[in-house]
Amino acid sequence: MDPETILKPGKLPPEILDSLIKEFSPSEDSLLIYPGVGEDIAAVRVRGEEVLVLKSDPITFATDRIGYYSILVNANDIATSGAVPKWLLVTLLLPVGIKLGSLWSVMEDLRQLCSALDIILCGGHTEITDAVNRPVISCSLLGTVAQKDLIRKDRINTGDSIILTKGVAVEGTSLLCREFEKKLLSLGMTVEEIERGKNYLEDISILKEAKIAAQSGFARGMHDVTEGGISSALLELSTVLGKRIEIKVENIPVFPETKKACRFLDLDPLGLIGSGSLLIGCIAGGEEELLALLKQGGVQAAVIGTVGQEGSGIVACRNGEPFRWPVFSADEITKLFS
Repeated sequence: MDPETILKPGKLPPEILDSLIKEFSPSEDSLLIYPGVGEDIAAVRVRGEEVLVLKSDPITFATDRIGYYSILVNANDIATSGAVPKWLLVTLLLPVGIKLGSLWSVMEDLRQLCSALDIILCGGHTEITDAVNRPVISCSLLGTVAQKDLIRKDRINTGDSIILTKGVAVEGTSLLCREFEKKLLSLGMTVEEIERGKNYLEDISILKEAKIAAQSGFARGMHDVTEGGISSALLELSTVLGKRIEIKVENIPVFPETKKACRFLDLDPLGLIGSGSLLIGCIAGGEEELLALLKQGGVQAAVIGTVGQEGSGIVACRNGEPFRWPVFSADEITKLFS
């Protein structure tokens, strides 16, 4: 790869990330889940049957409620392993000229959610720096699970169903309606639609559905949707599994507010940041029971596809016709921040 290549905003392209990760060859026996494209957590056996699950992720797009976003996107990844999030470290970088009230607002978000989720804020770092032009928060979150209960996405098999909870771009819809409210109003969205879109922020946790799936016995593995949307999440899952994933596009739920906001802003919902949605690799034959359990718990979900044979990538169709699966070099929302 050419070292002079200019990198675009967003996640590193998978091929570059893969080449970088391959420079590391962890051989520690206690490391149960290794770093890799599509792997969002690490899992380390610490003693006996106890496993420590680790996650680190920043929030760079949002400016409103970033404390809330930051904990949930990390807790979501912890939950996909069947672990319970517990210990939190926070690095907060603030732009020069920021007001004290803004800092208090972020810290209050952190305090409230830590209290609600029984997470302990252990420490971290705060700094005002000209290296950023808006607040950036990065969290590291740790949780524990018994090794026998550890859920690993690489256990998903050919023939298993892929279930998606809620719909695409839950987080992205909230971001669009919060960060670009005036523009959307000027383009024709109603106040009521924008308020509904803003309120999707309350749905970006996947802790409830991850717990239901983990306890059901039907989930072989789980992967939460984040930057790059459902498109990137499915491609990441395919990479982890080393298998093709077959998708029926018409089965993918898209909220009306998402469709409208994306149409007005010329964005594709399939590539829009999607915390709040969980992909579940469900044992074939267990789909109806798992969907019923999720519905009982107040979570809507749909079977959107199946795991195919060895290979890579997404084989998609829409209403029986071949559909070219979109690939995004950066999350769709970066178009609005560039």
